[in-house]
Amino acid sequence: MTDFFTRLDAGLERLYLWAGYVAAVCLVVVGLCVLGSIVARALGLYIAGITEYSGYAMAASSFFALAHTFRAGGHIRVALLRSRLGENARFWLELWCLSVASLMSSFLAWYLVKLAWISWKFEEKSEGAAATLLWYPQTLIAIGSIIFAISVVHGLVRVIVRRDPEAAAATPATLSTE
Repeated sequence: MTDFFTRLDAGLERLYLWAGYVAAVCLVVVGLCVLGSIVARALGLYIAGITEYSGYAMAASSFFALAHTFRAGGHIRVALLRSRLGENARFWLELWCLSVASLMSSFLAWYLVKLAWISWKFEEKSEGAAATLLWYPQTLIAIGSIIFAISVVHGLVRVIVRRDPEAAAATPATLSTE
């Protein structure tokens, strides 16, 4: 059973890494859209929807980066408070924070999936010049939020199982096998 959880842990870490790669690709798309817009404007051309697509790519990048950033410990934490607490109090604070974050991120993921589904069902289109079906970018955002919710719940489970307040942001290599 331990082997299963070790492989699951490693697989989830790969998922978060790939989400980070997708976020990076989306940022490159944002840069290309901005560059294309500048060049098109200089040449007197109009590219319909390029600013929309840049915004969609930025939103997708932000949501795909959430899980990777969370696992890397890059989100803002109240380290001053945590550093003054004992091991037991730090554990309970981390447990409370991760429980609340798990609920909130799962709630966000649920409603972003619901938003994309409703946009698909009613074939909603953007109001911009490109008239893009909104469920395309909304689906990317929903996937990123699902991966983030999984990463937060994963961190919560790690803290509970290991009874270690630092386990949520630890890499599999730094976790001791007990």
